[in-house]
Amino acid sequence: MLALVAVGIAGAGLELAFERHWQSFTQLIPWAALAALVVALVLLAVSARAVTVVRVLAGVVLLASAYGVFMHVSVNHGVGAGMDPAWDTLSPLTQWWYALTKTVGAAPPLAPGMLAQSALLLLLATLMPKPRA
Repeated sequence: MLALVAVGIAGAGLELAFERHWQSFTQLIPWAALAALVVALVLLAVSARAVTVVRVLAGVVLLASAYGVFMHVSVNHGVGAGMDPAWDTLSPLTQWWYALTKTVGAAPPLAPGMLAQSALLLLLATLMPKPRA
């Protein structure tokens, strides 16, 4: 389970690097979330007593991930509003659906979900019994 978390962290880090996701303060949030995941992963790997700290860090990353999804969808919504003259004729539900599905905008709404996936796997790992030596 911890190996899957490590692979998820590495994949998210590579994706952020490839996208040059460091242009603003807000774009640094997922980097901080990745750092928190790394710390939590190391803590869980070396100490069974760190379960509470690991769970708190994973919870913080889940919140950061939800914020990332919200931000990506909001950015896409703003692009739709600025590009298409017919945008105002669409229902709000249709507008937000287009923003969520990347019909408008280029921000991938589910990319922050990679952080959530790693955080959830880490939380699950805290529930697994440690093997006895």
